[in-house]
Amino acid sequence: MGQRVASGQITIVDLNDGRAVQAYTSTSKGETQIYNPDTKVYTPAYSSSSPQTVTAKVYVSGISADQAPTSACTGWAWKVNGTAVGTSGNYTFANNVLSIKADIATGTKYLNIEWECTYTDPDTGAQTKVLGYKTLALSQSGGAAGLVVFELPNGDTFDKGSAITSLTAKASLMRGATKDTTIKSAAWEKLDITTGTWKAATETNSLTGGVSTITVTANDVLNFQTYRVTFTDSENTSETFTGYVTFMDATDPYIVYVRSTTGDKIVNGAGSTEVYAEVWLDGKMVETKGAASPQFTYTWTKYNQNGVATNWSGTTSPTKTGNPITVTAADVNVRATIYCDVAKK
Repeated sequence: MGQRVASGQITIVDLNDGRAVQAYTSTSKGETQIYNPDTKVYTPAYSSSSPQTVTAKVYVSGISADQAPTSACTGWAWKVNGTAVGTSGNYTFANNVLSIKADIATGTKYLNIEWECTYTDPDTGAQTKVLGYKTLALSQSGGAAGLVVFELPNGDTFDKGSAITSLTAKASLMRGATKDTTIKSAAWEKLDITTGTWKAATETNSLTGGVSTITVTANDVLNFQTYRVTFTDSENTSETFTGYVTFMDATDPYIVYVRSTTGDKIVNGAGSTEVYAEVWLDGKMVETKGAASPQFTYTWTKYNQNGVATNWSGTTSPTKTGNPITVTAADVNVRATIYCDVAKK
């Protein structure tokens, strides 16, 4: 199967055509700060010259670019541990970006961050209140315990219009506030969302001076992609340390629309409907059902009214391929959601 480019879905009987608004929150220095009480050192350190930044992102179905920095999102408000943030002090914000200029206090141990804004649909004028959250935690250690921490020099999101073509995650094993530079083994894996299993990552990665780096491109990420790195202790090879990092791609230019020739209802438990996918690129349809020389493969997964993948009628599999496909009354018990995964050949 080739590189997945897009996906779509349709719910037979109950199809929600509303525009979905999704909140996402990223950080510049990861979600964990380590404090060593022996050396009084924080890693990574937050300061006025090098603050931790927390960025709110707003994604809307049908619009690939992050809407948070645009005029569509207004009325920004931030809170840290329940207290409203202003424009001065250790916590300041400018619209969708919060700056944290002081280390997490040892008596506090965490920062619960909340943000909100109002998204106004440019076509309908409909307004949606968008809420986002992120927790930053403080880990204290005398140096014995090991913890994997990440640095993301260019953030964790591919944004449309950005000149950034690749993103990097730098993983280190910290013992207290000290980086373990003796680590000699690091393995990267990526989560296969179709099977829920971890597979070896083929993306470029390396290990130098105890820092393991992986570089991903937008082609490696369809919407969200989670990676994990596993460090093996250089002295005790039975001891491993694992960390997780997720990248987001908001630039995928392909959009899939799932259609049904007879609507989204099967009446009186009889009959059938033909379901097919249209693939669009930059506002133009590039492929639809029955293409003589299809560029893509189409994999359809059926989920029942409880959200559980169930076999297609007369088969032993919850997936089928092709474009179009036929959905019969036997495939629908009250409601069925059909998910289409599109990949380049």
